[in-house]
Amino acid sequence: METPTFVPTLPNKTDATGRQLLRISQFVLLASLMLIPLFALPQMASLTFFPKVYLVLFGGLLSMLLYILVILRNGSVSVGLHPVVASWWVVVLVGLLSAILSPNLRSALFGDILEVHTVGFLAVLGLVISLLPIVGGSKKFVSYLYGSFLVSAVILALLFLARLFFGATFLSLGLLQSLTDNLIGSFNDLGIFFGCIIMVSLVGLAQLDLPNKGLLLIGSILTLSLGVLINVNFFFVWLLLALFSLMLLMYVLTKDRFGKPVGVDVNQSTSLAAIGLIGFVFAVSAVFLIGGNALGSALSQVSGVNYIEIRPSLSATVDIVRPVYAAHPLIGSGPNSFVEVWSLYKDQAINSTVFWNTPFTAAAGYVPTWFISSGILGVLAWLLFLGAFLYSGVKTLLLSKNNDSFWFFTGTISFVSALFIWILALVYVPGPAILLLGSVSTGVLIIANKKLIPGTGRTFNLLSNSKTGFVLITAVMICIIAILFAGYSAGKQVAGAYSFVTATKNVASDNPDAVSVISQRIAQAYALYPTDTYARALANYQLSYLNSLLGIENPTTAEQNKFQTAISAALEAGTEAVARKSTDARNWQVLGDIYSGLAALSIEGAKDRAFESYKEAEVRDPRNPVYVLQKALIEAQNGNSDEARRLVLLGLALKPNFTEALNLLSQLDIEAGDIPNAIATTRSLISIEVNNPGRYYQLGVLYGAIKNTDASIEALRMAISLNPSYANAHYFLAQQYLLKNDKENAIKELRLVSELSADNGVADDLIAKIESGEINADSLQSSNPITEASNVTTQNDVTTAQEAPDTDLLTPVNVTTKNNPTKTTESGDGESEQVNQQI
Repeated sequence: METPTFVPTLPNKTDATGRQLLRISQFVLLASLMLIPLFALPQMASLTFFPKVYLVLFGGLLSMLLYILVILRNGSVSVGLHPVVASWWVVVLVGLLSAILSPNLRSALFGDILEVHTVGFLAVLGLVISLLPIVGGSKKFVSYLYGSFLVSAVILALLFLARLFFGATFLSLGLLQSLTDNLIGSFNDLGIFFGCIIMVSLVGLAQLDLPNKGLLLIGSILTLSLGVLINVNFFFVWLLLALFSLMLLMYVLTKDRFGKPVGVDVNQSTSLAAIGLIGFVFAVSAVFLIGGNALGSALSQVSGVNYIEIRPSLSATVDIVRPVYAAHPLIGSGPNSFVEVWSLYKDQAINSTVFWNTPFTAAAGYVPTWFISSGILGVLAWLLFLGAFLYSGVKTLLLSKNNDSFWFFTGTISFVSALFIWILALVYVPGPAILLLGSVSTGVLIIANKKLIPGTGRTFNLLSNSKTGFVLITAVMICIIAILFAGYSAGKQVAGAYSFVTATKNVASDNPDAVSVISQRIAQAYALYPTDTYARALANYQLSYLNSLLGIENPTTAEQNKFQTAISAALEAGTEAVARKSTDARNWQVLGDIYSGLAALSIEGAKDRAFESYKEAEVRDPRNPVYVLQKALIEAQNGNSDEARRLVLLGLALKPNFTEALNLLSQLDIEAGDIPNAIATTRSLISIEVNNPGRYYQLGVLYGAIKNTDASIEALRMAISLNPSYANAHYFLAQQYLLKNDKENAIKELRLVSELSADNGVADDLIAKIESGEINADSLQSSNPITEASNVTTQNDVTTAQEAPDTDLLTPVNVTTKNNPTKTTESGDGESEQVNQQI
């Protein structure tokens, strides 16, 4: 009896089902990429940038899944790995190796929300670079893609300029709070995007034979783009634009003397109008390149835009590289770990600036950050990718074999835009949307390269026999399972982030169940995707709740039970944060803060546990004075004045202008009853630290303690002259004015405090009581020091400030501010994270 043999029927190349699946795959990928500039979720306003990453990830995974089904349907697969694609996956593999050998695998692979410094984000970029040449290789696909980016540019420009004219509340879309907020990313990301649009437009002017309507269209786009870029005033973008427009201007003036590229039909002459537009862009770029600081400040006075983004400088980056390479030369510190190595190795001089406690997540640039996190292997991998990219781009433009002006123009604009973004990634940290657009341009460059220089890729028919057919089916099943698993995992991460971000939304502050509701939502976020960030946030929230419960003078039994529950929840969350990421000093700090609060209640063993936690934090953040101050506060509460004083002095050795430490030292001096000696010591220190406003503030407090009001006022005024934003100096000065019955000046100072520390609400209450006669200087002096206003904001991994830093270790990457854009003398604290007071 003859055994029947299965002989597969090979589908016709014009198979309708395969074609339909391919079209859907193309549509899904195209739609997800087209939406990158404008996509945002109103409920996740504080994470505006990252929904774009998940949009591309889900779109790419679905597109890949559909294309795999196309392969299964057709039974054949084309093999031909492009050098740029291969080199990028080398970067990903090196990052993966570094992640596996790092102490925080989950953080290195995925972070909290696929941050740009994670291996997962590199894989998303690789997905775009790899999938575009496979799925999006048609002229219609590329035309729709780049056309959508131009439309997005017009929408973004009109939205920004309209809000600039009508105010920040106009067309806020439930997302945009300030004038610098936008849909694509940070304010500098907006500048990068329009810098890229300008470069693409300039290439169009140089290469295309445009009619008058076309020139008018490009001229309008250039005008809108320059209008946005002038307000952003990003130095590196102006530099690249000036160089590129000058080079292009020289080219269009002389290109008719050179032969055109072999086999490519391009316009050999450029109209006078096009030359004029290119020259105009160069002139504007040159003006802002030379006088950007002064022009940025002047324009800011008119527009109201106030924005300075701060990054570690190149020298500070090198200072971090040395110790990291000494410990882990080949694989670096691990992906997404810059916060930890910054805390370990930053220069102590930064403690004299308002950025002393700022958790920087990246170095001077995106690529240099990967040099630190992935070591020498990472450096070699990135150089391999950049080299392959440059070689492919130059080869595409100079050695084209296909006479197709569309693909030559596409290759030019994709190479120029991708090169623009990758150069900026060397000196800056673009947001996820910009890096995604860079990967899109890189993928399109590969398409153009394959069209203009046909390769030698081979197609294999895998349904020719049962063995290869089994291999195909097995491979398809594995790929489908992997795609579904990746999508499911990413979905849980998105759901966790959504639950965390919206935890406090739509919960009334006077809701008696608010604490329970918010805690449940944060706990839900942690259950969906357990990270130390969520656990630490829950611990801090419970700690604040404990503080509020302790403010109740005669707590009921129910309130006492709530207190016990909050203690348990806080300790559990703090312990879990440490367990999830023990390398982060912030996790140890919150655990120490919880135990220090319990120590204040004389709970046995709490003090020792607090000291142990702060010691662990000090090991991971040795230049931060917060931890020794917290220990000093505990000792002061226990009556150990000598030990408290020793610890305070250790903290001041790390940060001489640390207001909380100076306050505690003053209190210890006052309690010791040796104020004259303390004043003499402080005046001696002032002779050494002449520009330290904290010492003048300390002197003012000491003079106030002995009722020397005039001397106190003089010292406090000196502190304020060095630091006009010193809220505590204004606050204590108001007390001294009240002692002299000068209510007018007291109220004036308190109003300044209210402007500087709007979140406190203390100053407004005091003003009302002074005006009604309910309060006097004595009762005001019994009040606790207020929280200093923070001049530094960190959101979405972007750190902004109101003034440029007074150190070469940190650098502003743009100058768009009403204030003097030059470096100013640092003052006071202005810390971004305040010390948690004892509960």
